Amino acid sequence: MLVLHNHLSYIVKPMKNRLISMLRWSERYTKTDMVYLASGGFWGNFNAATVMLTTIIGSILFARYLTKEQYGMYQYVLSIASLIGTLTLTGMNSAVTRAVARGHEGELRHSVRYQLIAGIIPMLAGMCVALWYFVHDNHAFAIAFFWIAIFLPLGSAFNTWVAYLGGKKMFRVGSYYGLFNNLVSAIPVLLTIYFARNFLWVVVVNYLFVFLSSFVLYNVVLRHLKPNDERDLETIPYGIHLSAMGILGTFAGQIDALLVFHFIGSAALAVYSFATILPEKLAGVLKFIPNVAMPKLAEKSEDEVRAILKKRLWMLIVLILVAAGGYALIAPFIFHTFFPTYSDSIIFTQVYSLSFFSLAATMMMTALTAQKKTKELYIISFAMPILRVILLSVFLYYYGIWGLLWAQILVNIVSFCLQLYLFWRKKPTSPLSTSSIV
Repeated sequence: MLVLHNHLSYIVKPMKNRLISMLRWSERYTKTDMVYLASGGFWGNFNAATVMLTTIIGSILFARYLTKEQYGMYQYVLSIASLIGTLTLTGMNSAVTRAVARGHEGELRHSVRYQLIAGIIPMLAGMCVALWYFVHDNHAFAIAFFWIAIFLPLGSAFNTWVAYLGGKKMFRVGSYYGLFNNLVSAIPVLLTIYFARNFLWVVVVNYLFVFLSSFVLYNVVLRHLKPNDERDLETIPYGIHLSAMGILGTFAGQIDALLVFHFIGSAALAVYSFATILPEKLAGVLKFIPNVAMPKLAEKSEDEVRAILKKRLWMLIVLILVAAGGYALIAPFIFHTFFPTYSDSIIFTQVYSLSFFSLAATMMMTALTAQKKTKELYIISFAMPILRVILLSVFLYYYGIWGLLWAQILVNIVSFCLQLYLFWRKKPTSPLSTSSIV
């Protein structure tokens, strides 16, 4: 065994060194720490690939074993649950990542305790939604939202382990933990789709196991990684600010599903969901870039971040265009092979691939968050959701599902341009003026 290990090391180590040398050579053109990016990107994509795989398997099972009406109701419940989830301090993870990157690891425990107490608010909101559907004799929705009211706030709070590992730049460990989290959450759901074939049971199993996996991993992080007790008194207020900014945005993000369900029907929502789910998951694969960049940007000054983005945004935009074009080409094969009952979603999903451009906006939002640009973040968090709601409502009324798709693409482009302007509207301080002050 030792001989085999030594033999493999003899082969692999030179290959690894050669790859590192190539990445270092490429840095003269990309002006980026390519070794760091490749390391974080590999482990981020490893985790995203498992999510993508389970999503594809789940979509195949949904298409085969649930009717369009059942799947549409499932997507509607998830949309309402996302609205309830806005009350769970969703911005706390970004604040904790920023704090941990600066050495304040004690904010992991403190933020989780705070989120558990604040979880009473979304719990009461979920109970009210459940009660409303119970009074209106929709018992399936009532049970679903009662269950969500209990387990959604708990799962959201304990999920903060993700923020800690991100702040520590422990991408490989995070990928292992993420793999466990994805499998524990996904496998019971996949089995439930196959055996139960009812959206209600899928909801119950989904939220239960998301909570269980997050709870286990949070305690594993505390026990084995032993975060220090350093505190940052700005983290909780900043997390509350980020969460407040996200409420309107989340509502705007779910308004398309709500509009389709109420005005066109659950079957139409199923068609629309299948058109959007794969592009969104594929875009998630590329989101390792802002996730990896967050700790780095949090450590740098505003002028340094401006210089970094100025050199790298064009690379991200080219990557987005290549990914969108590639997906549009292979989409017909994917749907005819795996989702033949949803072939009417093909043309919609090809157009929706242009929504990959939202990744550029995510990168700018990461920079603003890392630099704690609270005022600019508030402007974006209110202006863009309002624009989104208006455009989606008007475009749906006149053009149906086509209107929703084009409205979302337009919103992504406008969002990126607005964030770009807000980040660069103040000129960076010149070295001359800095030295004169000193």
